[in-house]
Amino acid sequence: MYEEKEERFTKEEIKKGVEDFLKYVGYTILQPKYIGFALPDIHVERKEGNKKHEVIGVIKKDISEAIEGFRELAAAKCVLGSKVDYALILPPVSEYFFLAFLIREEEWWFTVKNHSFMMWLVNPDRDKVDCFVGWPQDKKFEDYFSLTGSADGIIGQEASKKMMDEEF
Repeated sequence: MYEEKEERFTKEEIKKGVEDFLKYVGYTILQPKYIGFALPDIHVERKEGNKKHEVIGVIKKDISEAIEGFRELAAAKCVLGSKVDYALILPPVSEYFFLAFLIREEEWWFTVKNHSFMMWLVNPDRDKVDCFVGWPQDKKFEDYFSLTGSADGIIGQEASKKMMDEEF
C-alpha cells in the first residue's frame, strides 16, 4: 500500500548512516543479539558517569514494513523496559505515505506515542538523520538531529481535528 516506487538506499547503507551518526553523538556500537523474540539491527549505548543511555533500532525498507518494525521494538521493550529508547529507522519516506500511515488512514500515531517509540528517517546521501516522531531520553541528541520531532505537532493537530470531526 505504501511502497515507494524505487528503493533509494539499501538496508546496509541505512545501517552505516545511522551507526556513523550514533558514533558521532558518542555512542558505542554493540553487536546486536536477540532480546526476547526480537533481533534489532542497531544496539548502541553511551555511558555518562554512572548513567547508561541505550538505543535499540530496527531498520525497515519503507513505511509498508513499519508495523513489523514496531512489533519487533515492542518485543524488545517487553524485555528491556522503558529505560531504553526504541527507534524505527527508515529511509526518506513520502510525506503523504507517512501521514497516511500515522493518522489519515491507519491511525498508528497514538500507539507509537503511547509506547514512546521514535521514527528516524535516514538519508545517507546527505549524512542526515531526522527524528520525525518522538524523542530520545538522552538529551545529548538535542544538538545532533537535523529535524527534531517535527511531525509530532502536525500529526497531533491533525489527530485532534480528526477526533473532533468523528465525535460530532
